[in-house]
Amino acid sequence: MEIVRTPRFLHDPYLDHHPELQFRDCRVPDANRIPASGDAGAKEWILVERLFIAARCCGAAHRLLDLASDWAQQREAFGSRIADYQGVSFPLADSLTELLAARLLTYHAAHAFDTLADRKIVHGKISMAKLYASEMAGGVADRALQVMGGRGYMVENAAARFFRELRVDRIWEGTSEIQRRIIAGGLFKRGAAPYLGWE
Repeated sequence: MEIVRTPRFLHDPYLDHHPELQFRDCRVPDANRIPASGDAGAKEWILVERLFIAARCCGAAHRLLDLASDWAQQREAFGSRIADYQGVSFPLADSLTELLAARLLTYHAAHAFDTLADRKIVHGKISMAKLYASEMAGGVADRALQVMGGRGYMVENAAARFFRELRVDRIWEGTSEIQRRIIAGGLFKRGAAPYLGWE
């Protein structure tokens, strides 16, 4: 076994640094084989990863909303809490609404993963959850940072970390553009109805 390279990321999401490995002259029993690209197991794995991303984005957005809401209620400007200004409160209201929608979409996709036999429909629903949740979390991070001002941009502030780290969730396990392609392809082949129901 040889470590070919160890990519470095803006943040280190893995304790093992996520190296690329190359194996030569290694015998691996079928029972221990990682599914090859295109295998059913690999396709199921990517669905699970996309669900994890959607759930993680919902959790991060929840934390960001708590941080921004707390700050807006404590910080005063021009004799009032900044939470009393529509320019602050309305973006937070939008963020909360979008978070609920993302959570429900993620629950819906997870339910489909557990119960639906048609994996193409499942794939489309999970792509919708991953797309919406990752885009939503990026927007919530941007709004939270805006509400918190310079304090939110400080390295030691969790909002700055989330702002930086959430960006990658729109890239890995299929970019937002790939998710849109999957969703549109399913829509054109099967229509909207199979993706909208709980069955």
